[in-house]
Amino acid sequence: MTDDEFIKLLGKSISKLRKEKGMSQLDLCSEIGMEKTNLSAIENGRKNISSTTLRRIADGLKCEIGELFEFYYKKK
Repeated sequence: MTDDEFIKLLGKSISKLRKEKGMSQLDLCSEIGMEKTNLSAIENGRKNISSTTLRRIADGLKCEIGELFEFYYKKK
């Protein structure tokens, strides 16, 4: 898996979990203090994120950080 593929799959995972929790992008952005354009870029795999941003997203989704990476472990 390339870095670009990983970033895209991570974004899809964030989007999927957000939707499963019934949150819009605006809901999550409001919860974590992020601009919607940034979250959109993350979810669409156009932006790599720092570990602290990843933690903020997990906190906003009220999930464990590891849940965001389930796509990775399922492929192995």
